[in-house]
Amino acid sequence: MEYNIEKITSNISHKKIIKRIIKYIILAILMILFIINIILSFEENTHIFGIHIFNIISESMEPTLEKNDIVIVQKCKESQLHKGDIITFLQDEKIISHRILNIVKENGITKYETKGDNNKIADSNKVEFKQIYGKVVFKIKNVGQIVNYIQNIRGFINIIILAIIIYIFVSLRDKQKNNRKIKRKKYEIKKIRDNYYL
Repeated sequence: MEYNIEKITSNISHKKIIKRIIKYIILAILMILFIINIILSFEENTHIFGIHIFNIISESMEPTLEKNDIVIVQKCKESQLHKGDIITFLQDEKIISHRILNIVKENGITKYETKGDNNKIADSNKVEFKQIYGKVVFKIKNVGQIVNYIQNIRGFINIIILAIIIYIFVSLRDKQKNNRKIKRKKYEIKKIRDNYYL
């Protein structure tokens, strides 16, 4: 069996680059999920640098926001709220993300009439600024279901088991790779020795 050293080296180099890219992608995804999971584990009034993260649990804002989307909500001043903005607020002990339909003054207090994009009528109660967490500035599609799964004790255990399996798999792959390196090194030494005695 003949070895093409340049071809082997090129293949190893490409595989290393692909592995590194995959590792970075997986690491980035896990870090994002971890941060989201940590924030969602806190109380609703907890925020980091004015950022709240909420899981959409209904279809009232479809197709703009779908069930199991994660929304990033930025705290804002009252003057920054305008008609058409999507806001997240607390009403009847429920966290709701709906669009501002109209802004009105009632007894000197600014109130916001809201409506879900998928609802036929506006919400029955108007919202005051003190109820509002902030404006929805970004969404991450379909991540809520994964986060809910991780927060579940069975899901958390499964994630740990999966991490252990991946660790074992990577360790075995590294062992195989080292064995191939040793075999290749032996071949290179033999080739040099054979050429020397010619």
